Amino acid sequence: RGAPCQPICGMATMSTTQILGLFGGVVGGIILRLIMAVIKARTTTFKTPKGLRRKVDRHEVKADEARDCTRETFREKKLPKDIDYVVIGSGMGGLYCAALLARTGRRVVVLEQHYVAGGCTHTFEDKGYEFDTGLHYVGRIEKYKNLLDLVSGGGRSVEWEKMGEAESGHVYDEVKLGSDPGHKFRSGEKSYVEDLVAKFPDEREGIEEYVRLCKKANKAADLYFFAKLFAKPIQWLVKTLLCGEYLQYAEATTASVVNKLIKDPKLRAILCGTFGNYGLTPEKGSFVIQAGIVAHYMDGGYYPVGGSQEISKALIPTVEAAGGAVFVKADVTEIIVSGNKTRSVRVGGECKDGVWSGGVVVTAKEGVISAAGAAPTHQLLAPTVRPKLGWDQMLADVTTSLSHVYAFIGMKGTGEELGLHSNNLWVLPGGVDAAGDFKFKGPGVDETDKSMYLKEGENPWSGVNDGDKDEMLLFLGFPSEKDPSFKTRFPGKSTCCIISSAHPEWFERFYDEAAGPIAAKARVNQSGKRKNEEYGEMKKALETKFLSAMYRHYPKLEGKVDYVSIGSPLTNKYYLGRNDSYGLEHTPARYSGALDMMRPKTDIDGLWITGHDVGSVGIVGALNSGIMTAMAITKYGIWDLVVAKRNIIEDLMEMDKADSPDRKSKTI
Repeated sequence: RGAPCQPICGMATMSTTQILGLFGGVVGGIILRLIMAVIKARTTTFKTPKGLRRKVDRHEVKADEARDCTRETFREKKLPKDIDYVVIGSGMGGLYCAALLARTGRRVVVLEQHYVAGGCTHTFEDKGYEFDTGLHYVGRIEKYKNLLDLVSGGGRSVEWEKMGEAESGHVYDEVKLGSDPGHKFRSGEKSYVEDLVAKFPDEREGIEEYVRLCKKANKAADLYFFAKLFAKPIQWLVKTLLCGEYLQYAEATTASVVNKLIKDPKLRAILCGTFGNYGLTPEKGSFVIQAGIVAHYMDGGYYPVGGSQEISKALIPTVEAAGGAVFVKADVTEIIVSGNKTRSVRVGGECKDGVWSGGVVVTAKEGVISAAGAAPTHQLLAPTVRPKLGWDQMLADVTTSLSHVYAFIGMKGTGEELGLHSNNLWVLPGGVDAAGDFKFKGPGVDETDKSMYLKEGENPWSGVNDGDKDEMLLFLGFPSEKDPSFKTRFPGKSTCCIISSAHPEWFERFYDEAAGPIAAKARVNQSGKRKNEEYGEMKKALETKFLSAMYRHYPKLEGKVDYVSIGSPLTNKYYLGRNDSYGLEHTPARYSGALDMMRPKTDIDGLWITGHDVGSVGIVGALNSGIMTAMAITKYGIWDLVVAKRNIIEDLMEMDKADSPDRKSKTI
């Protein structure tokens, strides 16, 4: 008891200098280990992706041509056992994510409410004519063909045809302002610049700077989006400290950027002439999405040989090879959440007083992936659960996009006989106003007429396009000319797709209210609108206007039309489960932070999100979101992406290369 206390390990006798030296040594050792780990990570070639459970031979079973894998009808008894993930929606985001997860050995079931899989990549055939519905062209095919080949199975591979004729420089888009001659965009940056300079010789400096900024803004977006894979605090730090240049472009409208660079109002309009790809005029849309569109198509447009349905036909065998399945006519009505956890969805059933029951409950061991879009996903949750998702403010700040009316037209005669081309034609009515700006005009072009034409008998297109000039924004494309196989599959025939802008609100009065609120149910009852006399008259009037415009630009087609089908936002609702065309609007608010919460991993345990609301617009935007969600699920994070410079795509490619030494590695 009387003995003095002995110093523990001699620490009491160490000087301050010694303590600091010891501390510095420890810190130095940690830093050295970290440096060595970084060097090792940077110099290591990873032979398998993270989270690989088993290797799946996606080509072992060849695709059965007698069985259409895109039309496998849902039955409870068909469900595989031990499902790892269930995916809502078979659009590009959902299907690509499912195929990637299948390649890592996960059993995935995809549920599609339509009668055919593929979302906006699906095609339909009617009375001897085949039409695409959402994929009209894709750019950067050297990248995206490799990405699709990576998850294609059953011995399938999607081939692509470059749009336009070689002798004319592979024109992919033609933009016509009012009655002016059209400007044709040819493949390649040099052609893009020089063709515009030839018409506007005093604007070279502005044109070149515009192209430079488009490429720069497009590249700057990568870090912002992939930061959604990081923990929320790190995502915030990356955005705040490292995304300043990106945010500068995201917060700007397209008009604000273009107007500083270009003096001629018609040149400004031509540069922005394909804004229909995302549905907002230059005054409303974020420059980031405009820059992405320009950069994406700079080297030309491509179209899948055999039609866009070939994509889902190639990806589904990979899902099936891992023990999963893709089912159609599987109308998911509810994401079932208990506490703050979900592993199940309900297919079918009935809703009474806001509560769903019955139907078939599909359960996965690990989680639910919604590829239905932000607003539809929100609606699939019970009202009491939605606040847990934390999206209420986001959906208030960024609303859903506009929609379209469209015509599918079948004609007798080949493309050569009818004088058709494979490039798209954008017809943009409008003119230069008193302020010296070009203003695009036409029903549904912007929000100025959104609250009009809502009452019975009111028609947005009354008196429009009845004369000899264009008064509607129009997109005209010829799928039969884009796809070289069409000529042998449908000899002596040609097809045209015409699209014009429209607001979903104009069509809500035609919805069959007996089916329930239009925003709350995925599937619209078709019979109500088909029996509505006013709706039928509106469609017939649109048919006349569309045909008149088509004959004006392609006079040889008059007298050759054999088939016409008109679609509307209600058609979207029935077949795609949503009224809009582009998900949440592509405004500066969307791209500068309002959608920071649209991360692949949500705040509800087991609920994941993919699709173009996670990424950006279109087929390619949805595909990239599928990659992001698959990487989030397989736990690719900041160390992998930033330090080790690895990702699920390149890891899978290295695995394929290792399994097949004679196969050349492809670079994305």
